[in-house]
Amino acid sequence: MTIQPRTLKGQETQAKLLQTALDCFAAEGYKASSMRVIAARAGVSLSHAYYYFSSKEDIVARLLLNLRTEQFERCRSALDEGNTLESNIRAVFTSGLSVMQPYHEFGPAFLKVLLSQDQVDNELSAVEFSLWEKAVSGARPLPPLGIRSDLPKFLSLLSRQLFSVWAYDQSANQRRSLLLMDNAAPVAAKFAVLCRLPVVRSLFADVLALMDSGSSVQDHQDRQTTGSKVPKAS
Repeated sequence: MTIQPRTLKGQETQAKLLQTALDCFAAEGYKASSMRVIAARAGVSLSHAYYYFSSKEDIVARLLLNLRTEQFERCRSALDEGNTLESNIRAVFTSGLSVMQPYHEFGPAFLKVLLSQDQVDNELSAVEFSLWEKAVSGARPLPPLGIRSDLPKFLSLLSRQLFSVWAYDQSANQRRSLLLMDNAAPVAAKFAVLCRLPVVRSLFADVLALMDSGSSVQDHQDRQTTGSKVPKAS
């Protein structure tokens, strides 16, 4: 678990380790970039590096947390009360793509953390859930009461599945996954509206249970090639 440095020097050291790790991932590949290598290049002791980050995965989780926090800040004004649910869903997708785009080539390394239930940082999950909670609570009309409390979780899981597609998308400027996200917003919003019907609400519960099971997540983890080099983000 990443600590939060209390001093300016500590914050600077942590930021330096994070940037050094990204440079190492780009130059040496994720697998070859051990904590020892990262610490040496950052000019700190190995024990000092472990004080700030418990593992490489912890470093990637910190980067994801920083990006999701930035996304939340960008999205705050776009999720003002009164927008339709479809508009709010699209706003979250759009803001996410905006902050993540420069790091597309880091997608597989992100997924190793993001899609691994035993490694995901609780703070990262909390930021993601808060983002979708705000998207749901600010929508007008409000989604059906029967699914309202579960809808943020549903949308968060859906977002992660779409992120998985985006991370491996090799089409020009990730056009295919961008189109998929654009089309997913109205479909998800219509599905939520239809959940006013008991039979559809039951289907929603079944779909949520399937998404939460992690079965499709393992398929992406099996595709993970930890030895591949990750180009430096521009």
